Amino acid sequence: MRKVLILCSLLVLVAVGRLSAQDYNWAIGVRGGVTATGISVKHNFDPANTIEALVDFVQGVNVYALYERNIPVISDGFHFYYGGGVNLGGWEKHDDTRFTMGIDGVIGLEYKIRSIPLAFSIDYKPCLNFAGHTGFHAADFGLGIKVAF
Repeated sequence: MRKVLILCSLLVLVAVGRLSAQDYNWAIGVRGGVTATGISVKHNFDPANTIEALVDFVQGVNVYALYERNIPVISDGFHFYYGGGVNLGGWEKHDDTRFTMGIDGVIGLEYKIRSIPLAFSIDYKPCLNFAGHTGFHAADFGLGIKVAF
């Protein structure tokens, strides 16, 4: 845990003083994760604020709505993001599907290739469900690819 905090601190320090716009307004693609795998739609309102929706089909059908803050890091095209949101849907576990609702966190790194309209991301999205299949679910690491426009 300490190494993760040190890494995040270094990423933030690299970003201080470097504010640039996201390289796109909209993106649509897929995210493959441990528990949330599906279609992702992302909208950048301004250089620092993003809304992302994810429709997941792995364990039932679930919808996630996430607010994310963006910080440019490393070099052009790279953005560190973090935020949170909610989930709602029918989560299937051991042949038992229940209405599920909860809150989510997200932290990740995205790279948008300047010469072509593709963005790649890696993230961690834990959730705390308080209805249906309740409890803290910490195992959701994911990879994403999106077409940006």
